[in-house]
Amino acid sequence: MGKQKKVSYIRKPYAKKSFLSLGLALGALALGVLGISSAAITAGQAQLNVAAVCFCSMLISIFSLFYGVLSFFEKEKKYILSKIGIGISALLVIFWAVLLIIGIKG
Repeated sequence: MGKQKKVSYIRKPYAKKSFLSLGLALGALALGVLGISSAAITAGQAQLNVAAVCFCSMLISIFSLFYGVLSFFEKEKKYILSKIGIGISALLVIFWAVLLIIGIKG
């Protein structure tokens, strides 16, 4: 026979910083969609404020990654919101980095 798993009936609360991580990630995603759609509507001739919205999306996604990682240092908590926030933010950071590299090289 194998080891028996212990079942805990105590509900763990969510990590406090995971709410901030997920909220920032969703905000960055909304700003990114707004910026990209504005650029697409103007056929690439977007004004400077669209670039500012996209830059803010990139910065907010970096902060979301930071808070998501910090939330893992909270002990005995649920981390699912942090994982979702980190996933969204990581994809956004990669997306914006690729767009910047294409813009600089292109």
